[in-house]
Amino acid sequence: MDLQLNGKRALVTGSSSGIGEAIAKILAREGVSVVVHGRSLFQVL
Repeated sequence: MDLQLNGKRALVTGSSSGIGEAIAKILAREGVSVVVHGRSLFQVL
């Protein structure tokens, strides 16, 4: 999927699990620099 977001930045809150985690991963795959925030340790894949 090409969302044409390469080079953009995003802050994803609630990203330690669930929908927030999925959104953060998709944005990262699209070339977005992602800042994550959550209550649990986020594991980078």
